[in-house]
Amino acid sequence: MKENIRNKKIWDLPLRLFHISLILLILGSISSAKLNMLDIHQYFGVALIGLVFFRIFWGFFGTYYSTFKSFNLSIVEALSQFSKTNNIKSVRTPIGCYSTLLFIIVLLLISVSGLFSSDDILYDAPLAFLTPNYTSDWTYIHNIFHYMLYILIGMHISAILYYQIVKKMKIIQRVLDGYSRIEIMNIVSINEKPLVGLVLLLILTILPVFILLFVN
Repeated sequence: MKENIRNKKIWDLPLRLFHISLILLILGSISSAKLNMLDIHQYFGVALIGLVFFRIFWGFFGTYYSTFKSFNLSIVEALSQFSKTNNIKSVRTPIGCYSTLLFIIVLLLISVSGLFSSDDILYDAPLAFLTPNYTSDWTYIHNIFHYMLYILIGMHISAILYYQIVKKMKIIQRVLDGYSRIEIMNIVSINEKPLVGLVLLLILTILPVFILLFVN
């Protein structure tokens, strides 16, 4: 019985591929920006927009733990996670849920503002011509929030290492294969049909890139 409890499927394939794609696109976006390869950087940016929109859609129509209704946003329970006696083993921890929402908001702000920004030298973003009087504002937002993204990434990596190494909760393995490894009785085992999610993820991520290629 214990094995059945510990090995319930909780993360669907589209959500797991979303996480992997997100890591790759963020790395590509940061690297291309640091190397001043802005013509390439813009493609990572529009792909990120599509990927984030997929996550928002999947937050309403995905399997149970992919949806926002499964999020635990209890402030009391979030504060209790900082306690030494905390032993939360739920699939959705409050801090993890708030972190997910912050990531979505910050990535949207960075990506959308990037569409209207400019370096005032050689590069103008694809939609900068639509709001010429506000280009500097968009650029400021883009630059400020990428520092926020660095903070979130640092906190996220620290939390992953803590739960993986100290708490031994194997959350990396959870993301890779989708199984819970949590000994609780009331866990919801999903019955996924990944084809719709996979197709949608590919379309929303790749289509903006092709549109940008066509426009340019």
